Amino acid sequence: MRERLSSPLRNLLRSKFVQDTITLQAGKLALTAINFATFAIVARGLGSEAYGVYRLALTMHGLLMTLNLTGLGPSTITRLSEAIGGHDRARTRDLMGFFVQMSLIVALIASGAAFTFGPAFAGASYDNPFIGELMRLYTLILFFRPIYNLSLIALQSTRAMRRYTALENGASLFEALLKIAAVLPGGGPMGIIVAHLVAAIGRAGAGIWVYRRLQRQQPEVLPTVREVITAARRNSPRPYWRFGVLLALDKNLAGLYTLLPQQLLGMWAGEAAVGFLNLGLGALQYPALLFSGILTNLAARLPAAAGSGDYARLAANFRRVMRWIAPLAVGMYGLFALLAPVVVFVLGPEYVPATQVIRILCLYGAVTAIGGIFGPLYRTLRLMRAILAVKVAALALAALPAAWLIQTQGAAGGAWAIDLVYAIAVALTIGVTWPHLRRLAELQARPVGE
Repeated sequence: MRERLSSPLRNLLRSKFVQDTITLQAGKLALTAINFATFAIVARGLGSEAYGVYRLALTMHGLLMTLNLTGLGPSTITRLSEAIGGHDRARTRDLMGFFVQMSLIVALIASGAAFTFGPAFAGASYDNPFIGELMRLYTLILFFRPIYNLSLIALQSTRAMRRYTALENGASLFEALLKIAAVLPGGGPMGIIVAHLVAAIGRAGAGIWVYRRLQRQQPEVLPTVREVITAARRNSPRPYWRFGVLLALDKNLAGLYTLLPQQLLGMWAGEAAVGFLNLGLGALQYPALLFSGILTNLAARLPAAAGSGDYARLAANFRRVMRWIAPLAVGMYGLFALLAPVVVFVLGPEYVPATQVIRILCLYGAVTAIGGIFGPLYRTLRLMRAILAVKVAALALAALPAAWLIQTQGAAGGAWAIDLVYAIAVALTIGVTWPHLRRLAELQARPVGE
C-alpha cells in the first residue's frame, strides 16, 4: 500500500514543472519574510501620515503608468517563451531588442511628464506639492528597472528557476536593507524613494551580470547583450506592438481597480486614510507571494503547451491546478484575516484602524488568487479583446457603489470597493475563458469527420 502511494508521489516530484514550482515557492517564502520585515519597519518608522505621503507618491506614479500601453512585461514573457521553446534565436534577439527599445521610450516620456506636471497635480489633488516631487524622483527608476525585468524574463523563459529565485531574492534583500537604512535615521518619505532608486540601479547591474552568464551557457538560443542593443536600435516595432497594447490595456484597467479608490480616498478622506488602505494592500501582498510561483511557472509553460496544439491536455492540467488553488486560497486568506490584529500589532498602535481594512481585503486576496491563474491562460488563448470588454464592464458596474462606499466608510469603504470590482471582474473572466478552452478541448477530442 505504501509503495502504491509513494510511486505516484515520486513520479510527481520528477516532473520539471513541479520541481520548478517548488523552487519558486520556496524562494517566495523567503521573499515574503524579507518583504514583510521591511514593510513593518518602514511603516513604523515613517508613521501613518508620512507613510500615506509616500504611498500617494507611488499611487501618482501608478496612475501615470496606466498611460503606458506597451504591455512589455506579459507580452514578452509569452512571446519569448514561444521563441526560446522553438529555438528561434533571431526572434528571441528581436523580441529582447524591442523590449529595450520600448522601455527607453516609456522612461523618457514618463519622466518628462512627471517633471513637468508632478508637483502641480499633487498640489491640486492633495494640496501637497511635495508628493509630486517624490513622484518625480521615483519615476527615474524606469531607466533601470526594465534591465532587471528583462533578465528575470530570460531566466523564466529558459526555465532557469533556481537562478530566477536567487536573483529575485538577492535583489529584494538588497532593496530591503536600503529601505531600512533610509528610514531608521529618520530619512522620511524622501529617504525611502532614494532607496528605491539606488536599489533599481543595483538590480540592473545584477541583472546584466546574471544574463551574461546565462547567455554564455545557452548561446544557441540567447543573443549577447551587444546583439540585443543593436536590435533595439534597428528593430521596427510593427510586428510586436499590437499584442502588447492589448495586454497593456488589460493590465492598466486592472490597475485602476486599486488606484482609483486610493485616489478618491486621498481627495475625500486625506493621507492617513490612504495610508491605512495602502497598508492593507501591502499586507495582502505577502500571502499573495505564496501563489506567485505557480503563476510564474504557468506564464512560461502555457504558451509552450498551447503551441503543441494539445488543448485537451491543457484543459485537464488547468483543471487540476484549479482544484488545488481554490481551497488553498480560501484557507490561506481566511487564516490571514484571523491574524490581522497580529499584523497591526507589529506595525504599532497608530495603525489599529487598518485591522478592519486588512480583513475586508482578504476577500480581494482570495478572489484574485483564484482568478489570477486565468491571466496566463487568456493571454495564451489570445482572448484579449473579450477580456478588455470584461474589465471595462466590471469597472462600470462597480463605479457608483464603490464611490458611495468610499464617501461613507473611508478606508474600509475603499477596501470594500476593491473587493467589489475584482469579484465582478474575476467572475466575468472565468465565464469567458474557461468555456473557450473547454470548447477547444472538445473539438480536439472529436473523431475526424464528425
